[in-house]
Amino acid sequence: MKNRLLLALLCIAALLYVAVPRLPVTEDGLAGWFAIAWIVLALMAVGGNMAAIMYLPKRKRMVQKAKLAQVKKVRLRQYQ
Repeated sequence: MKNRLLLALLCIAALLYVAVPRLPVTEDGLAGWFAIAWIVLALMAVGGNMAAIMYLPKRKRMVQKAKLAQVKKVRLRQYQ
């Protein structure tokens, strides 16, 4: 999961690196609006991936704690 998120961040960064100098942000009309909307959506994608990466370890720990509790229950049954 983490590798997929890092790959997505890398692809978004590459797209931003290539596209931002070519986007007509200062233009009037539809071209300018499109450029601004594209940059905003790309930054939202970066933010979403960063949030997913930051909160991923907590989810893993919770899953591991649940598995550990289940293993402990099985061990207690064996000793009784």
